[in-house]
Amino acid sequence: MTDTEDKDKQLKEEEGNENSHVAYGVAFGLLGGTIVASLAGPLFNTPLVWAFGPGFGMLIGIVIASVMDANKDKE
Repeated sequence: MTDTEDKDKQLKEEEGNENSHVAYGVAFGLLGGTIVASLAGPLFNTPLVWAFGPGFGMLIGIVIASVMDANKDKE
């Protein structure tokens, strides 16, 4: 193997060992959005709460997890 092939292999191994928080962001965002939708459901009395609550929860969770991953990469 050449030096570039060794470096490429080493970089791929290092990339595979990194842990990402995005999966946690999706899971906890969905859970949080569902809880917010169940609490806001009786107040707004429309099925749109169940349509948008979990979706926005996941979106917020993904954004927070991405920011956490970006800050982890700076270190």
